[in-house]
Amino acid sequence: MAGTALSPCTIRTVKSTAPILRERGLEISRRMYEILFRNEEIKNLFNQSHHGQSGSQPRALAGAIHAYADNIDRLSDCVPLIERIAQKHVGLHVRPEHYPYVGRALIGALIEVLEDAATSDVITAWTQAYDYLAYTLMSRELELYDERALTPGGWVGWRDFTVASTVGESETIRSFYLRPSDAGPLMEFRPGQYLTVRLGVPGQGDVLRNYSISSAPGRDYYRISVKREGPPPEAPYAPPGLASNYLHEEAGPGTVVGVSPPTGEFVLDEASDRPVALLSGGVGLTPTVSMLEYLVDRGPAREIWYVHAAPDGRQHAMKRHIRDLAAVSSAVHAVVFYEHPLPEDVIGRDFDAPGRIAMEWLKGALPVADADFYFCGPRGFMRMLAIGLRALDVPDERIHLEFFGPAEALYA
Repeated sequence: MAGTALSPCTIRTVKSTAPILRERGLEISRRMYEILFRNEEIKNLFNQSHHGQSGSQPRALAGAIHAYADNIDRLSDCVPLIERIAQKHVGLHVRPEHYPYVGRALIGALIEVLEDAATSDVITAWTQAYDYLAYTLMSRELELYDERALTPGGWVGWRDFTVASTVGESETIRSFYLRPSDAGPLMEFRPGQYLTVRLGVPGQGDVLRNYSISSAPGRDYYRISVKREGPPPEAPYAPPGLASNYLHEEAGPGTVVGVSPPTGEFVLDEASDRPVALLSGGVGLTPTVSMLEYLVDRGPAREIWYVHAAPDGRQHAMKRHIRDLAAVSSAVHAVVFYEHPLPEDVIGRDFDAPGRIAMEWLKGALPVADADFYFCGPRGFMRMLAIGLRALDVPDERIHLEFFGPAEALYA
């Protein structure tokens, strides 16, 4: 496998498949995973809940395959997508030897789903295009592995961490403070990055999940704040979240978990001196709290707007912590919305405004023309902000978001 540039013929052929991939991409991605998961080692790298009722991972892959085909004549447009995938692969310890399995599964799915449209020219072109993409990803991932190996306190592979303590942040969210079991130094990270955590769930084997780090760099611990997930609304009889319920019910002080080094491309631009807006919904506050702590630690060099939406006071995590951070720095403007305040929720004490965060409110309350925006939360919340900020002519380079799946889906 090599990184030889794609020929004009290959580019034309792959690009010609973009319309059918938009239409049938989900069928292809689902079939690809069915083929791929015959390999148990690779299957164990994936969060299987994303392949069940929610189907978020097949949808994300379908979008990525279509984006690659549609932009194959201008691959510079795919750089953010490739970086996102490479960062996730490093957290999961995807290795070069895994790529041939993925390639065979993709080509096999194309042949089965496209049938007569999967001509020999199409399959040859897609084989070459996949090899080129795989080489690009492997090269970037090897760079990332090397960076982690050479960074003070860094490591490659799984490292044992011990739960030092836990804190209930709300009725549904609990924080876990993780320290290295070997008492060695901790690798620094960038605010907004996440950990991939390996949990030994009884009867389930190793379960891998990604959790944003909710503490700032420079501590002697990593903190993750995990929402206990129930059955999804679209499948009320489905089992509750496997990993989150294990953590809430079983993981206490002394529990040992495997952790891979911090990774992720949703990070605070620490060099910017523009005002910063940190917007979150529900458990989406985890990366924005990390950013807020970091900015407060640095001192009031930038104006900071921390805007959070929660259903009500019982589900409002880190309320006192955010209030304390705002009290430390006059640069912090903290505003909290409750969609459905409870009788015991007092405006001005527990929250600042009823209802949802709206673009009209943001336009009037925040320096939209000047600020860097970072946001994370439920899909509808993210979509509202992504579309709304573009409509207000905020440049894409000042819009930063953490979203599972291709960001383009938010604008559809």
